Amino acid sequence: MFTQDWMMRQIETLTLAIAKIVFRKDTAEYRPSAAGEDGILSNADRLHMTLNAALKEGRISEGEDLLFDALEDGDRNCLEVALDFYCRLNELSDQELAAGNFSRQEIQDGLNDVMEQFGIVLP
Repeated sequence: MFTQDWMMRQIETLTLAIAKIVFRKDTAEYRPSAAGEDGILSNADRLHMTLNAALKEGRISEGEDLLFDALEDGDRNCLEVALDFYCRLNELSDQELAAGNFSRQEIQDGLNDVMEQFGIVLP
């Protein structure tokens, strides 16, 4: 139990540090932009909606796969969505993660992979 609590704090600290350094924000929460006059959502907004739906349905691994497919474009807005995704994952209970065939270690690993992909190095 202590190990899981420690890992949860590490993930939370990491997501907040990246949000602060990269986006100058105090939270890792993604806030969708307003749709343009034509009603078209940005790629990041669509990704955010898709990931939230996947999380609600317990399709965590599928959501992470979709995230990494979107990150290949190098869109910084998708980095912000990734932080939000891993922050939300970290808020799930161990039972909810296990039901989605996921673990805290996989959250940490995924977050590290995102950092590497965007060239983010923290001391």
